[in-house]
Amino acid sequence: MSIKLTVPRSNLLAAAAISATVAALACLATASAQTQTQTSQNAKADMARCSLLHSTRSHYHANGSEPSAQDVQAELALEQCKSGQYEAGIATLEGLLRSKGIPVPPPEATAQSR
Repeated sequence: MSIKLTVPRSNLLAAAAISATVAALACLATASAQTQTQTSQNAKADMARCSLLHSTRSHYHANGSEPSAQDVQAELALEQCKSGQYEAGIATLEGLLRSKGIPVPPPEATAQSR
């Protein structure tokens, strides 16, 4: 004795659509988590770069003289980095180093200094 169960075709289509939606959401969640991890790692690297540039400048200007406009710019650039504006802060610090003829550490030096 066998029992045949019949399921309306619309229920099967709905189940397939729900399964596909759940699978897509799982993929999006995984991709989002990976992006957040990568963004966090990039932020740490950018902040390390900013700190290295700031400390390099401070090393060359540790003479106890009165604060200059460039000292203020350097502090503002560091604050930009701390607030997540890494590109602007790093560009300012690199520019300050170059304007004084101080060698700009290559980006690889940031990884070595950690």
